[in-house]
Amino acid sequence: MAQSMKHLSAPATWVFFAVIFAALSVFSLIFGFSPLLPVVIVSSMIAFVLLFESPLFLLAVLIVLRMSLDYSSQFYTVSLFDITLSLSQLLGGGIALLGLFLLFLHRNSLLRFPLIFPFILIFLWGGATLAYSIAPLRTLQELLRFFDLFVLSFLAFVAVKKTADLRTLLLAFFVSSILPLILAVYQFVFSLGFQDADVTLPRIFGTFSHPNVFSLYLFSLIVFAVLYSVVYAKTTREKFFVSLYMGILMIMLLLTFARVAWVALFLFAFLLAIFRYRLLLFPLLLIPFVLFVFSPAFQSRIESTLSPDPDSSIVWRQTLWHDVTTKSIQDGRYYLGSGMDTFPVVSESLRGARFGSNDSHNDFVKFFVEGGVVGVSLFALYLLSLLYIIGKRYAQSKPERALRLSYGILLLFFLTLEIAALSDNVFKNTPVQWLFFGLLGALLSLSQEKK
Repeated sequence: MAQSMKHLSAPATWVFFAVIFAALSVFSLIFGFSPLLPVVIVSSMIAFVLLFESPLFLLAVLIVLRMSLDYSSQFYTVSLFDITLSLSQLLGGGIALLGLFLLFLHRNSLLRFPLIFPFILIFLWGGATLAYSIAPLRTLQELLRFFDLFVLSFLAFVAVKKTADLRTLLLAFFVSSILPLILAVYQFVFSLGFQDADVTLPRIFGTFSHPNVFSLYLFSLIVFAVLYSVVYAKTTREKFFVSLYMGILMIMLLLTFARVAWVALFLFAFLLAIFRYRLLLFPLLLIPFVLFVFSPAFQSRIESTLSPDPDSSIVWRQTLWHDVTTKSIQDGRYYLGSGMDTFPVVSESLRGARFGSNDSHNDFVKFFVEGGVVGVSLFALYLLSLLYIIGKRYAQSKPERALRLSYGILLLFFLTLEIAALSDNVFKNTPVQWLFFGLLGALLSLSQEKK
């Protein structure tokens, strides 16, 4: 990667970017555009150069940036004529444009990319729902987000060619958590977290929009830290620091008070212990018991799960699922639904905004409402195709080798994510999807290189 960065690090290149930045700054000042516009344009130009010279470095930078942008939407936007966009929306549009160049540059590799089928399946379905979507703009935005996921996974497939590249990618995942963790600690110390009637303490959310989004992101990083420690850490010292980092992530996950992520982590650790590390079974069962006895907040959260009151989020979810699916059937949308990413629109038209979030909190209910029987069937096929791809590569890899262990951990991660999807928005959780498809694309590339 250092060799490929030579051209970008040349002084003449940076002088050129500096001149462009200065000219755009003057232009924005004269015509009253956002002062962030020069930053966005010059950053896009640098990203375009990196696409040719160092796709791995570009991928790492994009991941670090994405995990820190959700919170910034409250303070920073870019206005161009009559359009106002958040930084995360700008990043999404930029990735889509870069993706078009990426697909053209590596069109031969595209034919060997195993994830084409699952992505095309959902993309074609979503595109078809534009013909009858009750919110076409939302559907288009979701198609763009899904295309970005495809671009990211394909970029990882193109950029990662050896084990050292995969280590770099995992480290980029870890670096992406620095700002979210710092902000989460700040929220905890000053009690600035999300206020929840079911929890006495404010729930931390880092740089994300909600504690549930942050919690699944932390869960994903814990899984990848396990992967790095077990497979890719080279020294005892490296394993020590990864274990320390993992401990910090677990504490932060506990402070989100997100039960879905707690259950997902427990199931992942339990399955990993059964299949590979059976000595961990006893402490794994002991830790929840200790937390329940000595942590009143944890105890309250568990008790509210086992015996939910009428105002709990569990009853709220069940009522939401019943109301929205019933409305879809009554409206004659049993077979085709109302269009991709229209669940919040259907929910709000039925219940208003007084009951809180109108997101589905269940991917299967979401696809039924948005696509009917056809949509939920295609979603199931999409998941099965991903399961087949991962399982097949796991079976083809040699026992006790890095690739086999990596696919095994990724397989457990995928299964626990889909269990979490029964009570949370996993498909719409962009940070988690970025991490999952980034790693999957990288592992698929290594499998091709081994062949």
